[in-house]
Amino acid sequence: MILGLGKIVALFGAFFVVSVVFMMFGQGGGAVYVPMLLAFGLPLYKAAAVSQVLIIAATISATLVFRKAKMLDWWLVLVVEPPTNLGAFLGGYLSPLFPPMFSRLTFSVILLIGAYFMIRPLKDRTAPVLAPAWYRQERHIGEYHYSINLLVVVPIMVIAGFVAGMLGVGGGLFKVPALVLLGCVPMKIAVGTSSLMIGVTALTGLFGHILVGHFDPKLAAILGIAVFVGAQIGARIGVEIDKKKHKKYFGYLLVFVAIWMAYSAF
Repeated sequence: MILGLGKIVALFGAFFVVSVVFMMFGQGGGAVYVPMLLAFGLPLYKAAAVSQVLIIAATISATLVFRKAKMLDWWLVLVVEPPTNLGAFLGGYLSPLFPPMFSRLTFSVILLIGAYFMIRPLKDRTAPVLAPAWYRQERHIGEYHYSINLLVVVPIMVIAGFVAGMLGVGGGLFKVPALVLLGCVPMKIAVGTSSLMIGVTALTGLFGHILVGHFDPKLAAILGIAVFVGAQIGARIGVEIDKKKHKKYFGYLLVFVAIWMAYSAF
């Protein structure tokens, strides 16, 4: 499908704004990119494939900022991403088997559950220092000290990857709440690390879509410029947000995306 120049310009501006907002929270923006592309007439899974490319562009941009701010846990990326990538590839490849309405509504419900626990005035859940174990790892990143239970985090990441690959989102909308609420990772670290992980997950999800013919490289390249620049700005804002407000604002973002996705289902 070929979009006119006016539509491409409108998408360019809209995607720039969205990337600024979403990268404040380590998100690629795929949950909004897909409905926006649908509104301009692209089929669901072609929109999902283009979205994956845009998430990769945003990730590369934002990671440069978050790494400098010491908000990135490379070890967490290396351990969590392989199972997430497997789920993302399967989600992209098996996407035609799932009715679009069912996928979107399920996505919305999961986001609302995550939003509730992110907005609630809970203290940061930092796991206490426990005896070393193969499934539990202690981490020291900048000013943060935390412990991660892989038996909890890894299965959740597989599911997040599958849904992300299927719908063309980066997975950060699931990953950040899971890391903060279940993995006891500080919000700032979860946001910074998510910004890299969603790009890797999007890459593997993109491979699945390419194999079944869901891709428009020219449109993806044009819009990729907009999200790259927008992600640079959004990431810099995210570094400066107070860590307590960061968590609550992210919850509000989840509510917005959930309502948006539920609306698009109908």
